[in-house]
Amino acid sequence: MIDGPARWYTLGTYLVTAVRDGLSSKPNRSGQVPGEIAWDSCDCGGMLAVSLSRLYLSETFPEESEAVNGACQPPYEVGQFTVAVVRCAPNPDGVEAAPPADELDTAAGLLLQDATEMLGAVSAALCRLKEDDEVLDYLVTPVEPVGPEGGCVGVNMTVRIGLAL
Repeated sequence: MIDGPARWYTLGTYLVTAVRDGLSSKPNRSGQVPGEIAWDSCDCGGMLAVSLSRLYLSETFPEESEAVNGACQPPYEVGQFTVAVVRCAPNPDGVEAAPPADELDTAAGLLLQDATEMLGAVSAALCRLKEDDEVLDYLVTPVEPVGPEGGCVGVNMTVRIGLAL
């Protein structure tokens, strides 16, 4: 079982590694980030970011406990991670010119490839961790497109992982 004070960082590192290894088109930047994932720069090499967005106690995974009664603690500590892959989005060329259709098509193809590969990589990694009794349980939510915004477009997913207290 993964434990100790760095357990959530360790799990975040597993997620970064799994997604980076699972992507056919490797992003230039990858790693864990503190707080919300910021699109502070969108270089065309892409970015893979993982962030622990919530940490809570649970009586029944993945549900959040409303209160902790007395000195007892629920059996689960649950970490909710956000995993994102961000790429450049085609931008208008000039004031009124829309991005060329072929550039939009290429960006859509890469976005869908990233979504498929990210979902497969995260699911496989968490399945292995559960089979090896490193985590008690996990929940993978659907991959959702995000953007375009500021010349960036990408995909996000949320993952909840349960550890024993």
